[in-house]
Amino acid sequence: MLGMDLGRGGRPLRIAYGRIFHEACADSPLLTTRADFERQHRVTGDELARGASLRGAELAAFFPHAELTGFLQAARAAGGVETVPLASSLAVPGGPLTRECFDWLVDDLVERVRGAGTLDGVYLALHGSREVADLGEPPEAVILRRGREAAPGAKVAASFDLHGNLSSGIVEPLDVLISYRTNPHWDLAPSGFRAGNRLIRALRGRYRPTHAWRKLPVVVGGGLNLDFVEPMRGIYRAMRAHERDPRVVSTSLFIVHPFTSADDLGWAVHVTTDGDPDLAARVADDLADRAWRARKAPLPELLDVGRALDQARASRWRKLGPITLVDVDDIVGAGAPGGNTRVIETLLADDRGLTALVPVHDPAATALAYGAPLGATLELSLRGTPGYGQPEVPLVATVAAKHDDGMFGRRVRLTVGRTEIAVTERPPLPIHPSFWRELGVEPRRVDVMVQKNFFHYRIFHLTTSFSHLPTVSDGATNLRRAATRQRRVPSYPSADPVDWRPGERALRGGDGG
Repeated sequence: MLGMDLGRGGRPLRIAYGRIFHEACADSPLLTTRADFERQHRVTGDELARGASLRGAELAAFFPHAELTGFLQAARAAGGVETVPLASSLAVPGGPLTRECFDWLVDDLVERVRGAGTLDGVYLALHGSREVADLGEPPEAVILRRGREAAPGAKVAASFDLHGNLSSGIVEPLDVLISYRTNPHWDLAPSGFRAGNRLIRALRGRYRPTHAWRKLPVVVGGGLNLDFVEPMRGIYRAMRAHERDPRVVSTSLFIVHPFTSADDLGWAVHVTTDGDPDLAARVADDLADRAWRARKAPLPELLDVGRALDQARASRWRKLGPITLVDVDDIVGAGAPGGNTRVIETLLADDRGLTALVPVHDPAATALAYGAPLGATLELSLRGTPGYGQPEVPLVATVAAKHDDGMFGRRVRLTVGRTEIAVTERPPLPIHPSFWRELGVEPRRVDVMVQKNFFHYRIFHLTTSFSHLPTVSDGATNLRRAATRQRRVPSYPSADPVDWRPGERALRGGDGG
């Protein structure tokens, strides 16, 4: 009968959904607090249901449609599903969460699950590279364990950023596990759809979720890590080829966020089949072998600030738009505070005749400049993020523009010669041209633009900037430091095991699944 097919025992399925999303950088001096979530994105109940609809704006300041929108569309397409909104909480990447903040997020989610009544399933949009001060275990493992306990008998699905760090505590509680497949990440909604579709199919008995996963001793590797260029392109092509086998329900690849202090950090693959553990193991081994071979694909050359400016001055791409200096060591999109002063220091010593846009987190300088009238000339010193150990840079600057958007706080444009500096109250994330336009500057008309993001800014600057120079300074997201951090299992590139298999069992805690 139709009712039996669409639900359980002749009734519709009831599935709750929510989000706790954050990516942490262990070397940031700024801890992430409850106030960061409440200011940036915290939506609950009916407001969440409206926001995650096709007519809503799920992550209003970031993406109109993300994982929860995709999940709701999967439920709508399947029919016979009642969806129950919980809470959606997100803060931009930063330092580790305080324990108080984490406990508040999890306790609130658990109470909402308990208050939702009888549930057949729970879907959560997570990340996988969170870090919590003094927790002692993967935060996502805590979320999933407590969420499952709060909904006894329910199946649990979760989607993750492809930079997540899998552990047995994350894998074991899940019936459905899905990762993003694009970098930059444009596939948030498709990931939520895939998770919802597979959860509903599992609840209706259409397949028996059977998992295998492999953990690789790789922390940094794989070249640019972009899904549309090699070597990642070939791996994702192989994943899609495996999924054309109707017995293979899903494949996921995790290329890990390298800036947490987790001692089990490493790439991973995860495979789900329909009741076929041998097939799951074979596909997982094949994808792990492919990822292992990709580890030595080199990163692009990392330039110091002076060489990057020299290349920008010589570049013909400057005729079409600004050259982007990607401040690799101070990536706010990966959890750094954005208070590196070394780019400014180099530009003011010799700007090479270039006009430049540079954001800097400096709460003290922002407060001073915001209180001054427009057009005023100020003598001040940039010191960057408190506790970040950056060089002090004295300035004589003109207060050119001010803006306060609430979420990211106050920012002021200071003009120093040909350089425009945006000093900010909170870590700056200028991935969209509006960051500078709100301060009265058109990014297309300058020579150099500094970004605090690895990839996502390219989505919004696709027609603005056509040359991107990875630039090193000395900050919280220093790749060399992340790659050489001492960990429990020797991992590439600080070590180079012949094969991934000998250390794999130890890396994932002895789990044999």
